[in-house]
Amino acid sequence: MVIAMPAAARSPMQPALTTPRLQLKAFTSADAPELHEFFADPQTHTVGSGPFTSLAQTERWIANRLIVQRDHGLCWYALRDSASGRLIGNCGMLKGRASYGQPEIGYEIRASDRRQGYAAEAAQAVIEQCRTAGLARVWASIRPHNTGSRRIAAQLGMHIHRTESDDRGDLNFYFIDL
Repeated sequence: MVIAMPAAARSPMQPALTTPRLQLKAFTSADAPELHEFFADPQTHTVGSGPFTSLAQTERWIANRLIVQRDHGLCWYALRDSASGRLIGNCGMLKGRASYGQPEIGYEIRASDRRQGYAAEAAQAVIEQCRTAGLARVWASIRPHNTGSRRIAAQLGMHIHRTESDDRGDLNFYFIDL
């Protein structure tokens, strides 16, 4: 049995991480215009209710992530190409369908930058940061048709815990104990 560690017993996630090809930095309100371009792209932003239609939606999204970072120590990162500084995606931790003590990892890569290993590289760095911060378990919820994310979950060492259905179909819940 894994018990969620209280936030007070954990360290907050670091606001900046690096990988061989990526700079991961916690979003700030200044990132909103660039991130909105990303979220407004229907080929890229396919999660949730789909593409954002206003900058205000993106600003709210960032504000919500900053509140979670401040209150719960979980971080959501802008993924930038180390060489060019270009925003290619985002990755981080959210409450998801579990709890802040057993958060869910999420990631999204710009459509034109997919299939180059960026999501796996970023997710591995974030999982390692979760381990360092003292989280005991991390979840991921993935639709069965999302073979890329299922492959990343397997690379991270995650296993299916259960499958549930909602108004969009089946949803597999993966986990890894850290």
